[in-house]
Amino acid sequence: MLMFLCLTVIATLVLDPIGVLLLLMIIVVFYELAKIPFVKLWEITKPLFPAMIMFFLLNFFFVAPPAGSKVYAYLIPPNLAPITVEGVLIGITNVLRFVLFIWVVRLVTLVTPITDILLGCVKLGMPIEISTALGIAFSYVPFMIHEFRTVIEAQRSRGAQLDNKNPIKKMRAFMPVLVPSIYLAILRGMDIARAIESRAFSFNPAKRTYRRQLVIKRRDKIFGAILIVITTAIAVLRFYMGWLGYTFTFSILTRLLVK
Repeated sequence: MLMFLCLTVIATLVLDPIGVLLLLMIIVVFYELAKIPFVKLWEITKPLFPAMIMFFLLNFFFVAPPAGSKVYAYLIPPNLAPITVEGVLIGITNVLRFVLFIWVVRLVTLVTPITDILLGCVKLGMPIEISTALGIAFSYVPFMIHEFRTVIEAQRSRGAQLDNKNPIKKMRAFMPVLVPSIYLAILRGMDIARAIESRAFSFNPAKRTYRRQLVIKRRDKIFGAILIVITTAIAVLRFYMGWLGYTFTFSILTRLLVK
């Protein structure tokens, strides 16, 4: 849980796309240490490509480029959604950060049983209602991926053309996939709520007992301390030294090329 929290904070602090890419490489190392095959990581990432394209394109509409940025073109002529170097870097960073969040969440759910996640949240002092909701959210990620794949296969069997290379047409083609996926997610959430209530979850949850007790070991403390130190160091670099901004690496490369 501490690893998930620290990596989330670090991914939020690091704005430079190269920095986020390095974080992704670290997560790949974690997958390797957990002996999770690379094929599994590809299966997690592949369904995300439509969302990644959508995030990147929507960035030009909702994120205004910094003052003084050179506009090279417009996504929709004559003057809608300006394309700038800073805008492209921001879009790439947001896409990579989105993938990083999914990878971290999936890593936690693959190597940690949901019951341990729930117990960990309770150990941290969270109310049982919140910890249960968080545990359900973790377990729901693989289900959402499976449902998304099922809807894609169902739409393809009905003749839907989802492999268009044009990003605009690809976004439009995936609308019949996103709507049923969201609808199925809502239905699944309602089923979970009814199942919880039918088991009298709301009856005095504060005095629940647990068969298993989690114990923090020495290596857990060492790993947690390292994560806290790294997170603090990155926060200092970001806020006090102004490093790791969107154009951090781009500015360094530009200066080197000019020299």
